[in-house]
Parts: sequence; C-alpha cells; structure tokens
Amino acid sequence: MRAETRALAIGTLVLGGLAAFVATRLELQTDITHFLPEGKSDEDVLLARELALGDLSRTMVLLVDGPTATEARDAGLRLEELLRADERVGPELAFLDGGPPEGVEEALWELYLPRRLSFFAEDAAGVAAATTDEALAGAAARLKDRLATPLSGLVGRVAPEDPTLILPALFERLGGGEGLAIQDGRFLTDDGSAAVLVLGTRAPSTDASVQRPLLAAIDEAFAQVDQEAGGTLRLTASAPHRFAVRAEDALRADVTRVSIGSVVGLTLLFLCLFGSLRVLLLILPVAGAGFLAGTAACLALFGSVHGLTLAFGSAMIGVSVDFALHFHGHHVLAPSPAGPRATLASIWNGLALSAATTAVGFLALCISSFPGLRELAVFGAAGITAALLATAAFLPALAVDRPPTPIASWVFRRLNGAFDRAPRPLLALPALVALVVTAVGLPRARWNDSPRDLNKLDAAQVAEDEEVRGRVVRYEQSRLVVALADDEEAALRHNDAVARILRRAQEDGLLRGQRSLAPLLPSAERQREVAAAVRAQPDLWPRLASALTDEGFRSEGFEPFRATLAGEPPAPLVYEDLMESELASLARPFRVAVGDRVAFLSFLDEVRDEAALRAELTSVDGARLLDVEGVLTDAYARYRERMSTLLGLGLGAVLVLVALRHRRLRPTLAAYVPAVLAGGSTIATLALCGVELNMLSLVALLLVVGLGVDYGVLLAETSNDPRAHAATRFAVLVAACSTVLGFGLLAFSDQPPLFSIGATAGIGVLASLVLAPSTSALLRSDPRS
Repeated sequence: MRAETRALAIGTLVLGGLAAFVATRLELQTDITHFLPEGKSDEDVLLARELALGDLSRTMVLLVDGPTATEARDAGLRLEELLRADERVGPELAFLDGGPPEGVEEALWELYLPRRLSFFAEDAAGVAAATTDEALAGAAARLKDRLATPLSGLVGRVAPEDPTLILPALFERLGGGEGLAIQDGRFLTDDGSAAVLVLGTRAPSTDASVQRPLLAAIDEAFAQVDQEAGGTLRLTASAPHRFAVRAEDALRADVTRVSIGSVVGLTLLFLCLFGSLRVLLLILPVAGAGFLAGTAACLALFGSVHGLTLAFGSAMIGVSVDFALHFHGHHVLAPSPAGPRATLASIWNGLALSAATTAVGFLALCISSFPGLRELAVFGAAGITAALLATAAFLPALAVDRPPTPIASWVFRRLNGAFDRAPRPLLALPALVALVVTAVGLPRARWNDSPRDLNKLDAAQVAEDEEVRGRVVRYEQSRLVVALADDEEAALRHNDAVARILRRAQEDGLLRGQRSLAPLLPSAERQREVAAAVRAQPDLWPRLASALTDEGFRSEGFEPFRATLAGEPPAPLVYEDLMESELASLARPFRVAVGDRVAFLSFLDEVRDEAALRAELTSVDGARLLDVEGVLTDAYARYRERMSTLLGLGLGAVLVLVALRHRRLRPTLAAYVPAVLAGGSTIATLALCGVELNMLSLVALLLVVGLGVDYGVLLAETSNDPRAHAATRFAVLVAACSTVLGFGLLAFSDQPPLFSIGATAGIGVLASLVLAPSTSALLRSDPRS
C-alpha cells in the first residue's frame, strides 16, 4: 500500500505542477494564419503570409457619419482626441490619421523641391515631349491661369523655382484619392457625409487579447461623441480586428461547452454503468493529465496555444480516459486475484502499445510546414503519453472495488453474446459495408482548401466591412501586383516598369484603376535619368523664358529655376527619406519585406482581364499579379496532399509497431485493418453526405485511425483469454461512447474547423466501434488463430 500511496502522491504533485505552469503561462491565440504553411520553398506563399499578417492587415478604417459634413468632421476630430487619450488605445497605436499629418506640406516642399527636376516627367522619354516649344508655351499658360485661382498664394510661392508646376502636379496625384477628400485638414468621404479615421495597430489584427480592449475603447469613445452630438451619428468600420475577436469568443464558448458537456456526459455514463461517482476519481486525473500535459508542452515549445488546439484538447478528454476505462472494465469484470496493480499489469502491454501507436500517428505531423499542425501533434503526443503515465500513477490506488451495476452486466452479456454467437458472414458484414461505402464515396470526396472558409464570419460584420470599403477603400486587398527584388533600388526599378504597364492597362480598359508608389518614389536610377535629360537641353531656359515672357511674365522672376538647371543635382530621394518624414504614412502601405528581399505593391481596382494583365507583367523581372487567397488555397491543397502522405507514413509506422509486437498475421490484421477501414469509410460517408473536407478533416482522421488501431490492439492483446477479451469489448464500447460524446459536441459548432474535426471524428469512432470487435471476432473464430 505504501507503493500505491507514494505513486499517488508523486502523480498529484506532478499534476499540480502542470496546472500551475499552465495557469501562469497560458496565452491563447486565435490567428487562423497559424494554420498557414511556413517555409522558404514558395515565394508567393511567403508574400501572401506577409500580406495576411503585415501592416495592411493591421489597419482599420472608421467612418463617422453625421447630418452635415461639418458635424461629421467635428465628430471625427473629437473621436480621434478621445482615442489618443485612452490608455487602452494609445500604447497599441502604430498610427492614427484623421487627416494629412501635420507638417506634410512642409515635408513635401523640403524633400521634393530640391529634386523637382527628377520629377519633371515620368521617365526620360517623357522629358522630350514635355520640353517642346508647344509644351513650354502650354506650361506658361497654365501658370498664368493658376495664378488667377483661389490657390494663387501657393502657386505664387512655388512658381519662381518651379514655373512648369512640377510639384503641384505631383501633389495633386497624391492627394486624397478615390473615395477620400480633405476638408479643413481632415479626411472626409468624397461626398462629405462621413469623417474618416485610419488606424493601425502595433499588434497583429488577429491578436484578440490586444484587440478586444482596443475595440471596446473605440465603441465607448464613439458612444460619448454620439451622446455629445445628440445621438445623430453613426459609426461603421472596416476592421479585420473585429473578426478575430469574434472568432476567439466563439472558440472560447465552444471550448467551455465541450469541456462541460464531456464531463457531464461522462458523469452520467459512469453513473449508469458503474453506479458510483467515485469512478470520476479514476477518470479526472487521467483526463486532466492528458489535457494539462498537452497544453504545457505547447506553451513550453511555442509560447502560446491556439484556440483550435484547446478545443481539440477538450474533446480529447474522451480519448485520454480510454486507459482508465479499460482498467476499470477489467478491474470490475475480469479482475486479477493479486489486486488492482496486477490487473493493470495484465493489460499494460496493450495500453502501452495503443498509446505508442497514437503518439506515433500524431508525431508524423511534426514535420508539417503548418505551425498549427505541429502544435496539434505536440499536444496529442504529449497528452496521450501523460495519460498513460497517469494511469499507472493513479488508477491502482483509486480503484473502486464493487460489482458491476445491473445495466453494466446486461450490456456486458448482450455485447459478448452477440459477437461470440454471430456467424462468420455476419461478422464479416461490417467490413464489407465499409469497403462498399469507401469504394462508392471516396471518389466523390471534395476538398475545400480555401483559408477563408476556416473561419465563419459574422454576416453583419462582413456587410459593414464591404460598405466601408465601397465608400473609401476601393482597391482590392487580396489581389495586387508585387514588384520583388533582392534590394530596394532594384525593387523600385521593377516598380517603375510595373507602374508604366498598369497605366497602359488602365488606358486599355484591362482594369478600372491602380495606385502605386512610383509617382511619389521612382527608383534612384529613374530620378537621375529624368534630371539628366532635363539638364541635357542647353536651350531649355531660353525657350522657357521666351514662353513665360509671351504670357506677360518677367523672366528674371524665375531665376531660381534657371540656377537649378545649372547647379549640381542633389542625391536622389530614397525610401528612408520618406519614412523619416511626415510622409511615412503615405509610403508605408506600399512596401513589404519578404525574408531578405524587398517588394513594392501596386493596388488594383476592378481587374477586368486578369489573363491579359498577367501576360503584360511577364515582361518585368520580379513582377507578378498576386491573388493572396488563391495562393494560400493552392498552398493548402499542396500541403494537404503532403499531409496525406504524412498520414500514410504514420499508418506505416503503426503497422510496423503492431507487427513487431505480435509477429503473427492474424493479430496484426485484427489490430490494423479496423483503423484503415474506419478511415476510408469516414471520408466516404462525409462525401456521400455532401460535406466538403478540409485539412482539419485529415487531422481528425488521424485520430480516427489512431483509435481504430487502439481498439484493435487492445482486442488483439486479449484474444487468447476469453474472460479478458470480453472485458475489453465492454471497455471499447464505453471508451468509444465517451469519445463520440466529446467530439460529437464539436460537430455542433458553427466554427468550420471544429465542425470538421467533430464530424470526422464522431463518424470515424463509431465506425471503429463496429469494425474493431467484429474484425477481431472474425479472425479469432478460426481455431488456428
């Protein structure tokens, strides 16, 4: 008894330590990109991941509608003031713009005026067209016209150094943009109906723990502004942050529901079959050890644990208690005269082998390129191993010495009588049905590899997001052109070429609109070429002076421009210059880093002929039209195929383990065949029901195969002992019911990943419950077995 007490004490201390570690270190994440592939083998995937996680994904657009443009503008300003003052918001802001940054005009002047010749035309070829006598006469006429407008003060300031109005033309191209206007230094929608705030967060939009208080602060601040305005305002937002918060709330609710439902269901099941709540003492330490060890392993290795992993782990309560169920079934129905420890020893080989096969199946996922799948693999392998060890530590000391209940005795007799007396054709029927279902349904299986469908988005939030984007952000976020190179200057050269193609494509009707950084920041090479082409014309100043004189100007008033033509050119403008100025917010969305490489983005509006646009872009090295969702969908498909290979490798490893253990064909087949049939028939059944499969269906299928092997292994281990074999059948039945209970609850989730896991596992475990005993009885019925 001392040994049992010591084992119980050690187990309790370890369990307490795991609980303390998890409680103090738990960090939950819900980022679905955790289930995107990593690696450097596919540059498009790296780009797509960067765009899915980078600055663009951290930006939200807030619209404050008011009765008038003035009221909307004032409300937007007041909302910005409250947000900046809120301690929940300020530290998390990367930027918050309700209008052009203060000092932006001065920054434009300081950066571009000395370099204005570099922006004289879009390229060196355009300089010739812009410096003909007719073009210079037109420029002088435009200057005269502009000096007669309300903006004459600004034009008069620029004109002596820039008589062709290079900078005003550049600034006009950069202003507001489609859907956005500037009034009294504030952003408004182009119809003046709403103020516009553009907010960026330091943390990814998918980090719900950070975004929840920030979103709450925004709602509270707007409520205050609306109250001050008499309840006449309306707030709408385009914010991926809100989708992440809702996803985490749904995952937390499902985790809680599955956990409570599993415990309640198991309690009722055990009361009916064993008539004692003391049996829970036999279950909870084992289930708790599996859950806590899996969570602790993920926290130790990855620093956090995903909500899907926890939901999966909660459902694993029904799996990890299998060891307790098998022990208790044998202790009640086929006990060893030497006591509980001896009973455990009699079935230990089977328990250890079943744990090993399941752990090996999970560990096959560790070589996956998906961080989320590696996390699931670690959780599953650590949880199953811990549950096995907890079985040895807790079960003999907590064994309940009481006879089976009448219900358990009745189930025991009926179950074993049915299998022992069944004719061989009837025993073969489940396997034949599984084969037929597999043959009919497997070719109909349809895979949905779209990452978009791994999240269930709130319809109202989606509609609001689309409304805001339709009013302000009219460029596509998931389909854009990328100019990629090994260094920034090369990427900008590619971007210059892309900009020319996109302008031509817009003129040809291949797309409705486009935005690029090229007008604001051409490559240094292009800046030098344009400036050199301007200075290469020795008669430019005399001809321009003549054109200005013809319009009534005095040429000596433009001496600063003549001096610039004769002076030394300044250094070209580079990206760092913009980022160190008030223009940073204009440039930031256009640049991304991809490993050690640099990419510049061009945003598109309504691509009308994608094939033709792709063909045009092939002429530019490092340029491509990137469909973010399409790239990730293709990546999921490829990695799903790779995961199928991993599943096959896992099955092969399991077969080797089982064969090494039994070294005979019949028990090896009895342990292995049910798993293969259960896996194939599960996929086929889902296909016949019209359910689309995804990568997480494969994760659940791995569990199905593991449990099918477990049931087969445990039955094969006791095939030579009729009394123990009968107890194993009963234990398999109870274990399968507990597993279906846990995963069945997941199948009622409205979150697609949890539904996929729950439906696949639920169907598969039921198939294993029928196939494992029938296959074992069929192979065992031969006297030579």
